[in-house]
Amino acid sequence: MSIKLSKLLLSFALFCWFGGGYLTPSMARSETVLEEINRTGVLRVGVRNDAIPFGYRDNGRLEGLCLSLIQLIREEIIRTEQRNIISIDLLVSGLYNRFDIVQDKVVDLECGPNSIRSLPEYNRVTFSEPFFISGLQLITRRDRTSSVLNSDGKDLTIGVLAYTNTENLIKEKYPLAQLEFFQGAKGNLRGIQSVNQERIDAFANDGILLLGEAILNRIPIEDNSPLSIVPEIPLTCERYGLILPKDENWENLVNSVLQSEDFRRIRRDWFISLAKESLIPRQQCVEIDS
Repeated sequence: MSIKLSKLLLSFALFCWFGGGYLTPSMARSETVLEEINRTGVLRVGVRNDAIPFGYRDNGRLEGLCLSLIQLIREEIIRTEQRNIISIDLLVSGLYNRFDIVQDKVVDLECGPNSIRSLPEYNRVTFSEPFFISGLQLITRRDRTSSVLNSDGKDLTIGVLAYTNTENLIKEKYPLAQLEFFQGAKGNLRGIQSVNQERIDAFANDGILLLGEAILNRIPIEDNSPLSIVPEIPLTCERYGLILPKDENWENLVNSVLQSEDFRRIRRDWFISLAKESLIPRQQCVEIDS
């Protein structure tokens, strides 16, 4: 190797180590979320595109409560960190990777219907304070309601989404049921369609997600329609939180936004729009601070 080439490689290595915006390994380990956002000017977020009304696609455009919430978090960073500009880098997340992308520091937060629970396999991940409460329900054909509700699952086929806690909950409630798994961005819709086509007896998910999917796809679930969301009192009550890296200052900032009147107003606006459809089941899981 020539002396000239050796000097060039050494200069490049020193630049990567000390300058040019690159970090040493020790710096990367100690950098907080807010320090990284200040350095890069970028807030990286994961958002679901299959979880109406939190994150979904409407005519190809990503919409949802999470998009509104992320804007509030961005505004709070600008205010508290005294920056003029913070850009948002959106990554579409899914049930299969939502914890990994936070654990591996691909994103600074993930927003979706994430049930708050213990995650021993993800030691660098935590949840925000709850921002919504829903409950596990089933969508079934109205003429099958009684057999679904008053059963241990014998002779029933119940659909669930893969990579969710719903599987365990349904196994407890319906130990003899045969489970059929749905996955992907259209998993929730395909499950509901399978019930409507009488391929399965019921499909289980959080009530708000069943309702949102039905509304977006104009699947009727009124009192005189073939489909019904049951039971009226949900089988469980699930508290949703944002998935965050463990970082006290970052958690405090995010939680302050969730507690703000601005977020409460935005949340009310989103769910009032659902209420206009006159289809919201009378759930016993009441929204937080509604």
